[in-house]
Amino acid sequence: MANKKRNNIITKKGNYYYRIRWYNEFGRQVECTVALNTKNKGKAKERGKVVAREVDDIKDGTLQRFQFENYFAFKNDGGTSKYIQKTLQVAISDYQKFRKSMVRPSTAQRDKVALKQFTEYVGYTKPVEELSYKDIEGANGLIQHLRSKGCTNVGINCSLRHIRIFFNWMYDKEKMIQQPIKFKLIPEGVQLYHYFNESETNEVYHYIDENGIDSFFQRCFYFYNQTGMRPIEPFVGELVGDWYLIPPELRKNKIPMQMQLNDELQSILLEMIAFRDTKLHCKDANVRVVDIFERTIMNIVRAIGFTGKKLTLYSFRHAYAIRRITITGSIHDVMREMGHSNPQTTMRYLRFPEQRRLDDFPSLKDYIEQRQYMPKNSIRGTKIRGTIYNDVNKLSRSSNS
Repeated sequence: MANKKRNNIITKKGNYYYRIRWYNEFGRQVECTVALNTKNKGKAKERGKVVAREVDDIKDGTLQRFQFENYFAFKNDGGTSKYIQKTLQVAISDYQKFRKSMVRPSTAQRDKVALKQFTEYVGYTKPVEELSYKDIEGANGLIQHLRSKGCTNVGINCSLRHIRIFFNWMYDKEKMIQQPIKFKLIPEGVQLYHYFNESETNEVYHYIDENGIDSFFQRCFYFYNQTGMRPIEPFVGELVGDWYLIPPELRKNKIPMQMQLNDELQSILLEMIAFRDTKLHCKDANVRVVDIFERTIMNIVRAIGFTGKKLTLYSFRHAYAIRRITITGSIHDVMREMGHSNPQTTMRYLRFPEQRRLDDFPSLKDYIEQRQYMPKNSIRGTKIRGTIYNDVNKLSRSSNS
């Protein structure tokens, strides 16, 4: 027993250290040394007693090496012990303040949703030092929890991406955790976009007319259907003449928007902005107005009873892209219009066969039949016909009539 005590304090090049040895769960010996920051034997003994009181916490990982400097008074210049174990709730609060100035409001809102899912499962008071990949993967991880609640793999992966960024922030930026937390996303396979076809769009408009819903919402949905804008985009740009402009820093893929709007779409855009400014007086008004539109369309979809696919406000954007890819026959034109940074994203719209597009958008029959008689290599060079909204306006008007 005397040898064990004597061997706890060792010297290296005249400096004293406190050495701790134990066997881990795999039967392997583990060693940890705590620098006592002195060459005086008497001081080393006194400091060794301080470390000895924390041996159990060091062995089970409650007190980790990167926390020694703040925990042991003799290891920091101020001579204080200020080890505070940050909870997940505190870390998330700091993170959200950081992200608010770095990302778009819609991204910050999605951060909030994903981290709420995570904290509700693992607990708000859990120390960040105790987090691991097991909180995400495995039989008792977040993935299985969300699956049990009926969440899809696509939705779960969306949350996991936001949680991964949070973990990286704790490790890279704030040094809250000693090791990076890595986990894998769920294999999704090939996913098809969910879009409103012509019949469904007309049913939405008809439902609004027949059920006393403010026609303002019909005009908003019509705007999204005819422009393909992301839900937040009508509220972050500027109308200059008949051109709607969004700077790159306010777009998801950092690609500026330059979109020409006809008189009708300009009028609706100004009406949407006025609705936001008069109804919502708060810092996150853009997020809140989108939430109103989103809840309205989802309530209508639920009431009508569409089956086989999940339709949201974003589905109008997908419908626009499918029409444009059929009308123009050009991946690059549609990629530019949609603001995609990767052509592979745009090419996913080509996964819908022409017959399905014809069934879902009967007014595109002329374009599809014309495409069938064109040489395959000529599609790439097809020009956009006039203002991009002329064709889609004809499409919508003919289907409404």
